[in-house]
Amino acid sequence: MTSAISIRENLIPSGRPIQIGMAATAFLLGYVGPFGSTAAFGQFVSTLFWALIIVLSVGSVQLLRGVVTSLTPSWGEVRRELVLLGVFTLVYTPQVQILIWLFDRRESFSFEGIAELGVKVFAISLWIVAMRFVLRGWRKESIPEVVVPERPRLFQRLDAAQDAAILQLSAEDHYVVVALSDGTTQRILLRLSDGIAEMDGVEGFATHRSHWVAASAIVGSRRERGRVFLRLSNGAEVPVSRGYQAAFKEAGILD
Repeated sequence: MTSAISIRENLIPSGRPIQIGMAATAFLLGYVGPFGSTAAFGQFVSTLFWALIIVLSVGSVQLLRGVVTSLTPSWGEVRRELVLLGVFTLVYTPQVQILIWLFDRRESFSFEGIAELGVKVFAISLWIVAMRFVLRGWRKESIPEVVVPERPRLFQRLDAAQDAAILQLSAEDHYVVVALSDGTTQRILLRLSDGIAEMDGVEGFATHRSHWVAASAIVGSRRERGRVFLRLSNGAEVPVSRGYQAAFKEAGILD
């Protein structure tokens, strides 16, 4: 049961606006019928077909992004997105081919057909990734830049690389364990509250009386038997106590 819940949450992302958008897109594609899908299946079956296509694509991206991010914590975003694009094409193309065959048994499996489909999946995915970067750049240009300190004061206590970022602070007895984006951790004699106070200008959240995470390190969340966990870019999972969940709901991170 727990595995089924975990799979469902990974395939269908949290957030009502996203879920409504996915449903509206499926209805639109079912009505328009790209590639002759409505003419071949009928509007109802075509809508179901496109709904499955959307769920599989979004779910695959979420699952693969978590894996790729955890394996490449120190990589730049562009490099990581290109690797994710290649892995997604290899994983998602067979899913689409099988789904097409399930809806239309006249379709046959062939290396040429799968390769042609893979090129289409890659081209469409590359376009989506490119548009994400273009829109993000446009948004940054349209929003006044906020000047913040380059590095929080807490770095003065650390022996860390110049390009490393602090992802997580955890209390351990009288010490604070600092998790960095280069995959290393450091243990310093400090109270957690003082460590958080020294994270000048860095947006973050307390998730538990013993944990704090940087907002930029959060890549997802999951629920298990009523408990909530945040997934971080370094592959770690941090529990979120009930008393701290409201802040994440206000930020749109949790439902």
